[in-house]
Amino acid sequence: MKQKCIFILSLLAFFLITSLQCTNEPVTVATSADGVEISFSNTGQGETAILLVHGWTNNKTIWDLQVPVLAEKYKVIAVDLAGHGESGNKRTEWSMSAFGEDIAAVVKAAKLDNVILVGFSLGGPAILEANKIIPEKVRGMILVDAFNNPEQQYPPPVVHMMDSIMMDLIENPTVEKAVGLGFVVNNPEESTEKVKKMLDRDQTGWRDILHENFRWQNEDCIPALEAVEVPLLTINPMHSMAEIGIFTKYVPSFEARYLAGTGHVMMWDVTEDFNRTLEESIQVILSMQIINR
Repeated sequence: MKQKCIFILSLLAFFLITSLQCTNEPVTVATSADGVEISFSNTGQGETAILLVHGWTNNKTIWDLQVPVLAEKYKVIAVDLAGHGESGNKRTEWSMSAFGEDIAAVVKAAKLDNVILVGFSLGGPAILEANKIIPEKVRGMILVDAFNNPEQQYPPPVVHMMDSIMMDLIENPTVEKAVGLGFVVNNPEESTEKVKKMLDRDQTGWRDILHENFRWQNEDCIPALEAVEVPLLTINPMHSMAEIGIFTKYVPSFEARYLAGTGHVMMWDVTEDFNRTLEESIQVILSMQIINR
């Protein structure tokens, strides 16, 4: 009888420990508003969460040199938007607002309440759309070379030309194109290989997303900025200056920071400088929160 009781207690202890272990595992999948599964990494601890959003045709691995550094101080979430990385692509409407829903779903799944959104390139419009959905969760936003002029318009001939250039790049990526188009400056061979790995997946929706980005900038950029009630900063390459006067018409708190010797993918080109500037930008947002309180 004693042995039987010991066996039962051991079994109960095993299930209890297993249950606790499962409970403590961080959530890494969310379901967006249209049912698409969204994959994300979930590391670090801290009251403040830094949520990183990649650009067009890349994925959360573009932040691999930032995540471990940030995770020393913050909870860090890196997202694969729908159609990218490990996320699903069964989407019928490839809209920027849908990407905003992807981010909102991740914030809800990871139970985040104090979030700084960081968006690279196309990720910039995506975080601005997310802010419209979950403004009560967002404490600040950082654009990473997302766009320079909120009032810039892209007429159909320009969109057609950009379609030709960008689709050619992803269909046949080369070092020469990556450098010539200003994506990378340093270690171009290594960077191009990283890009090729990110492109190695079903590319459903990618052309639609490219066109949606230009439509959003023509029609929805300014309304998205007008909805911003938190600090908004940008980090850009020195050769890609933000129109500060135009930004501050819509977001008075807007600030810009610039890095030298880099192409579009600053997080790879000048990693140490970028990481330092990103941390400085996060601290600006956190200090502004204290002042506002």
